Amino acid sequence: MKANERLLAAIGEVDPRFAPELLSVKKRPALRWAYAAAGICAVLLIGAAAVHQMGIVRKPAELLTPDSPSSGVGCEQPGIGGRVGVETVNGLPLITAGIESGGMGFEGMMAYSIDELENGNPWREIPSDTAALPVYENLLYDELAQPVYYDSEEDMRRAAEEAAENLGMEVLSTEAGTIGEIRDTTLTERLVSLTAACAGETGSAKVRVSRAGTISAELTPSVPFETAEERAAALGILSTFLGYRDAVIAESGDRDIYGEMNTTLKVYEDSDDPVRKLLNYCAASSRLARVSENGDGTDVRTVWKEPGFDGLNYLGDYPVITEDEARAMLLKGEYLTTVPADTLPEDGITEERIDRTELVYRCSLRDEYAEPYYRFYVRLREGFPAGAVEGLQTWGVYYVPAVRAEYLAEVPVWDGRFN
Repeated sequence: MKANERLLAAIGEVDPRFAPELLSVKKRPALRWAYAAAGICAVLLIGAAAVHQMGIVRKPAELLTPDSPSSGVGCEQPGIGGRVGVETVNGLPLITAGIESGGMGFEGMMAYSIDELENGNPWREIPSDTAALPVYENLLYDELAQPVYYDSEEDMRRAAEEAAENLGMEVLSTEAGTIGEIRDTTLTERLVSLTAACAGETGSAKVRVSRAGTISAELTPSVPFETAEERAAALGILSTFLGYRDAVIAESGDRDIYGEMNTTLKVYEDSDDPVRKLLNYCAASSRLARVSENGDGTDVRTVWKEPGFDGLNYLGDYPVITEDEARAMLLKGEYLTTVPADTLPEDGITEERIDRTELVYRCSLRDEYAEPYYRFYVRLREGFPAGAVEGLQTWGVYYVPAVRAEYLAEVPVWDGRFN
């Protein structure tokens, strides 16, 4: 199943196929959490222009930190990220943990076997139970998913011109996209995007810059992307636009109720450091869309890139729990999820139904922090959803925060209902 987006607005977290009638309803995730404490951490909503230039932090022996960090990534700055007055534990600001579906059903995946749900996650086992992982404040967090990265048409135009140049093209014309909104009883127009028509010797592109910082390029002609040679050539063409020196392709997919496979392509920067690689995969990847109409579905037509680390403010390296600890918490009912309880069998979540575990960072526009979670794939009850072709199975996705409980100020509580 796919969703956030942020993610994609975010990373695609939820699929409307299981609950299409709920698309207009905003939902908080189902939550069972034994260590929820009182208090709320204030989140500073500031644009990318406010991202500080920070110095590189020294790497302690037991800390897993990114290699060769640049501004915004694995870097140290005074005043705990400017979060004045925020309560701290051992010098680290308290953070919150939580997920929100954004009104798009629940996060689940369908396949004939768990092996079909491979997603290219580069996570490797944390080597020490005393390890720590970096946590970031999401500067673009917005509860309504209406963040501001570019706040003027001039900024958007400059971004479009840079994108066109990186594609070997130039901007021919631009058109601003606006929506009407009421401010102080007066109807005004709010800038939400800018679309640029671009062209060069090798083709043309429609470049769109969003207020939230996403830049997309719709390419004409599309770029072949089937064989290994074609993929290498395509990444060579797109590398400057994407900003990657050594790109890795991650392909994932799941099936719809008719058994048809839907695949997603994304690209991210490789790294020898496993934590930096995981951060690149989760927080700084780009999406590729294949041609789906009037084509064979193998060529890449549209590319999206997000602000990535420019929208994140490093807070520190936080002690994390082990996978075994997280699994024990899941089995005790201490988890976050958007999966309705009635999709599980009567005996609930059991060891036998946990078919996969991975470590991820949630980094959507609806996540206050880019922080690590253990993500568990739990097989739901047989026969769900009704109407699915024979042999299909469904896995619900459950999260356990990897950051130790004493560093969590609050986890939002939801009663599990959809209305």
